[in-house]
Amino acid sequence: KRFLIYRYNPEDPSDQPKYVSYYIDLKKIPPMYLDALLYVKDNYDSSLSLRRSCREGICGSCSMIVMSSFTGLHPLIDADLSKPAIITPLGHMFVLKDLVVDMTNFYSQYKTIQPY
Repeated sequence: KRFLIYRYNPEDPSDQPKYVSYYIDLKKIPPMYLDALLYVKDNYDSSLSLRRSCREGICGSCSMIVMSSFTGLHPLIDADLSKPAIITPLGHMFVLKDLVVDMTNFYSQYKTIQPY
């Protein structure tokens, strides 16, 4: 399956936002998008930056846009090989690098929530 992954390093003045294609045999990885990204990082490009924390789909720190839907990386990969999987950072936040966004505002708002 073809994965189009957003790549951008704002600290590098010569870098421009772009999508980079990676091809992954879905039989070689577990079925979640996070697994595909970790496979890319481990086997194709160790410079890929992404957040991963709880691996349970609870905290939301790994959230990004997968196939035009806001989501964490825990849904199952669409097995339709005719469509590439497009993975981008959250669109309403400043990109720190690749798929990592500045979560400062998110965490400050999160602190204001009072559990009942």
